[in-house]
Amino acid sequence: MKITNNLLTQVYSSHRYQSLKPGFASISLKNNKVVSFFSGVGEDFISVENYVIALLLRRDEKPHKYREVLKKIAAELLDKIPDGSYMKALPDLYKELAKV
Repeated sequence: MKITNNLLTQVYSSHRYQSLKPGFASISLKNNKVVSFFSGVGEDFISVENYVIALLLRRDEKPHKYREVLKKIAAELLDKIPDGSYMKALPDLYKELAKV
């Protein structure tokens, strides 16, 4: 699947239309689903403001099954964004994701 600006806007908008607070959202597309975590904006945010960590799923996968692992992944990545060390964490986080 090609990740387009339109898809990124859809994912981001699904959060911003709901709330400025941190939280989860999921959307269904024609052939896929996306489950995502938004870091929040304003006074109530986690680690860094206005970031979305998203997982692209197959159409037959259940987004709720990924919430716990996404919470862990998002927490670790968001903490590492300010110093740029998030890239080093990706292989281990992918292994966690593969267990779901």
